Amino acid sequence: MLTEVVLEENRECSVRLSDQQVHALEEIGRRMAGRLNWWGSKAKTNTDGIGNPDEQASVVSVGYRPNGTHLLKFRNVVGVVRLGDLQLQVVPKIPLSHFCHLMGRSEVAPRVDDSPTRVGSSQELRELVCSWLLTEAERVLRLGLHRDYSEYEDGLSEVRGSVQPVPTVLANLSGRVVVHCTYSELDEDAAINRLMKASCAAVAADPAIDLSQRRHARRLVLAMGPVGVLRESDWRFQATRLHARYSRVLPLARLVLASRGASMEAGNVAGTCFLIPTPGIVESGLRNILANALSPIDVRKRGLRLTEGGITLNPDLVVDGGRIVGDVKYKYFGGDWDRASFNQIVAFASGFEAERGFIVGFRHREDGLVPLPAAIGKIRVRKFAWVASSGTDPVLSEGVLAEEVRTWISV
Repeated sequence: MLTEVVLEENRECSVRLSDQQVHALEEIGRRMAGRLNWWGSKAKTNTDGIGNPDEQASVVSVGYRPNGTHLLKFRNVVGVVRLGDLQLQVVPKIPLSHFCHLMGRSEVAPRVDDSPTRVGSSQELRELVCSWLLTEAERVLRLGLHRDYSEYEDGLSEVRGSVQPVPTVLANLSGRVVVHCTYSELDEDAAINRLMKASCAAVAADPAIDLSQRRHARRLVLAMGPVGVLRESDWRFQATRLHARYSRVLPLARLVLASRGASMEAGNVAGTCFLIPTPGIVESGLRNILANALSPIDVRKRGLRLTEGGITLNPDLVVDGGRIVGDVKYKYFGGDWDRASFNQIVAFASGFEAERGFIVGFRHREDGLVPLPAAIGKIRVRKFAWVASSGTDPVLSEGVLAEEVRTWISV
């Protein structure tokens, strides 16, 4: 019989686990930690405050309690984990409707329409992301796969590319008349296509996904027949302007591949998971919302390396070329400024020589407390809060936040 437990990210929950399930969770947490870092998670899962490696980087922590239960916490991820007859649903710290709305405004969402994103559970969230991936992959296939040069080494009957002298001589001494050559060939077996094909194959092989979606994924995989298997080096691929038609599918492909934990076994317990990193998606969604609200003013993420000290400042929001800077905090605000956030936004503003800085976060209700504006020297800072409550329409919260920021910036 399947037992289902619902947990909130970054909050400890008491769960009764077997030793095999604990081991499986720890293994999944370590595997997922490295994969999910690409999506801009702000959580330091691999280093401590002074830059030394942690003992074990993981998105999952499991603590033991004297009564035989375990304290389980998932760090900055949402999704589904299946451990034998136990299924864990990890939900975001903000209402799922608000998180999915922000995800629908983020870089991973396809721009097929502006209809609201409605999701009722972590499993539906999983299927939504896979559906987006298949939609964008099909669009790219209709436009045509990118062709790039791939390097091959083979024994040929005629010279092509550059000759490898030692293997050629050895082959001829053994009686085989061949020329070993290294050559390049223009084909569709490019890194970006391998990422897309591997992500579609992952959806096709996932038994938790709806059958119609898996069939759709299999058709897409077959349509990418000439494309090879995913290589470790493909994770380091960086898109250029030549890959413009992949701008929507590439983040989704990476998200699906990184979020889908490889099946593993610990004792007699099989563990699988699909976990999505939350901070980067929330940041991306809020940035796109503000960029649209402030248009034609430019809003983007940009770093600044200081000339002395080797320090890099990385605000999430650089407005109008650095006239104003902002940052996104995926947390609920209290009534007072916390010193770390205040110092950080002031440092960002000082580095960019901006006179104003702001932080965007969340509050539980419309009349919830938000810290008052503050100033230090010529720098003025304030916080804006998205109303994230189960009874609030995320479309309304988006409109209120956009209007507040637009009014403040225009002053």
